[in-house]
Amino acid sequence: MMQQYLKEMEQDPYDPDEFVERMAYRVFGNSANDDNTVVDDLQDTFVQAIKDLKFLQERQKRKCEKLEQDCREKESLYLSQIQNRQDHNKAGILIFQNLDERINYVATKVIHVGNQLESINTPRSRTVQVHKLIGYLEEFMSAGPLTSIVFNDPTKIDEAADIIQKLFPIALELSPGKFEEAKMKIIKKYDEIEISLIEEFIKNHSQKNLTRMKEIAAILNHFKGYSQCVDAFIENSQANSLSGKNLFSEIIPVCEYNLKIIESVFINPDQIMAKFVLNIYQLKLQNHIISILSDVKDTASYLEKLSQLYKKTTILSKHFSSLNLGHDDMFLNKMQTNIFQKYLDTYFVSELKNLKDNLLIILQKFYASKGHTRKQFQAGGFQELRRDLQTVISTRTNFNIMHIEDYGGETFLSENVAIAFLQEFNQSLERCCTLSTSNNIPSNCYQIFEVLTMYLIEDFVDYGIELAVQSVPIPEAKTHEPPSIIFFEVVKQVHRIIVLYENQFSETLVPLIM
Repeated sequence: MMQQYLKEMEQDPYDPDEFVERMAYRVFGNSANDDNTVVDDLQDTFVQAIKDLKFLQERQKRKCEKLEQDCREKESLYLSQIQNRQDHNKAGILIFQNLDERINYVATKVIHVGNQLESINTPRSRTVQVHKLIGYLEEFMSAGPLTSIVFNDPTKIDEAADIIQKLFPIALELSPGKFEEAKMKIIKKYDEIEISLIEEFIKNHSQKNLTRMKEIAAILNHFKGYSQCVDAFIENSQANSLSGKNLFSEIIPVCEYNLKIIESVFINPDQIMAKFVLNIYQLKLQNHIISILSDVKDTASYLEKLSQLYKKTTILSKHFSSLNLGHDDMFLNKMQTNIFQKYLDTYFVSELKNLKDNLLIILQKFYASKGHTRKQFQAGGFQELRRDLQTVISTRTNFNIMHIEDYGGETFLSENVAIAFLQEFNQSLERCCTLSTSNNIPSNCYQIFEVLTMYLIEDFVDYGIELAVQSVPIPEAKTHEPPSIIFFEVVKQVHRIIVLYENQFSETLVPLIM
């Protein structure tokens, strides 16, 4: 039963009331009999259960005490072990500090000895190098060809370059006369090695051998022909890639690709990249622009091409600036100005002439479509005097001595013509803002607007109004014909055109000139 009690009490959750109920159920079972015999059995069961539980309690208590004793013993053991480890750790730290101090002391001594050895060895090394140079100089002074393997073996060109670039300044200091032959031999060999290095650099560039290219560039950096190596690299890099019609779209990828090579090969990548970009602007881009503009025959296409090329170049310069490809904004602006300056000097004269020609063509086409030839009206009051005399005579005599031309009800005004004028004006204005300097934009835009005013208002609208006024019938004494209302149609069209003109002035021109 004690195992049964343990099992029931270890249940989670434990309910003592339920435990008692189960014990009573075991005595009563399903019987409803409550005689004294059953009650006595229940009492005996509870008394025995209490004894068993007390026994279990004592046993469990002894187990707990034993476990607690074991824990205290282990705790004491572990504390002792930890203390030993800490003592060992402190001892190790002291040993490490002593060892570190010893190592620093020895290192100081080693550095001191090394400096002393270097101070002794450096003069010796220089003496050895000078001795070797004297030997090579003696070989150049002797008659006949060079016999040293260094100058005859192509695989030893790096060593030969190091020797010749040291002998070259010595040769320049040699006095003429008996040393002239040796001097010329050194200069000739210097040029041969320099050319060989440049050729090998180009060869390795084609093979994309960046390691060897870097070695050669470092050697040529001490030669006077280093710039030739840079020029050869730039020319070879741009030879096959920047030659097509898609020049503007190819430039940035080519520069980004070659920037990585320049940074890996040359010791002064910023200057090399600046020269790379300069060559693009002064050679590739300038020749491309000259080629395009020289093929354009008419002024309108020339102005449109010029504006497009200038915009593309400006965008290109902004991309260069954002990518920081070895230059600054002033450098880019100066190169762009140098390319376009000769075109910009004469641009605005061509712009005004082109605008005038286009507006005149629009007018001529419009009048030709109406079968009308422009008339020249007499200035002053003579025309008005004729109309006044005609009015008096017609009123008194009912006789019309002056024919009134109404042009079949045609007004000779059109909103489509005005819109065409404004489209030409906007195109000229856009090119003006692109190709003019910031200081000249207000005055140039105003001159373009004056051209628009002359052709739209003075030559087109005023002319249409004058024709409408001349077509107004003279009042007659007796007439059965309905009055002509063409003049009112003209007024309506003039109003619409003036509204377009005014909107163009306030929305487009004013922000540019204010």
